[in-house]
Amino acid sequence: MPSDAEEIAQLKLEVQRLGRLVEGLYVRLDGVAPDATVDIAGEPPADVVDALRAGNVIEAIRLVRGYTGLGLAEAKHQVEEVQSRLGL
Repeated sequence: MPSDAEEIAQLKLEVQRLGRLVEGLYVRLDGVAPDATVDIAGEPPADVVDALRAGNVIEAIRLVRGYTGLGLAEAKHQVEEVQSRLGL
């Protein structure tokens, strides 16, 4: 029977393997893997701002969903907050 430390090490390896598989799926689907480090509310990515300045709200929502993994309603809310903050 493996020790607790061995089980934890095995679980960590499995989580890493699963993470690589998920990232591979996003690549195959030509998507952008959600990135927890992207702060839409604080500093939105340039492509989101560019889409909003071009009047393409739907594209901005799509980008936010791709960056964050948020659902449609949550991403729309984030985009609306960015629009309001930037005066767009």
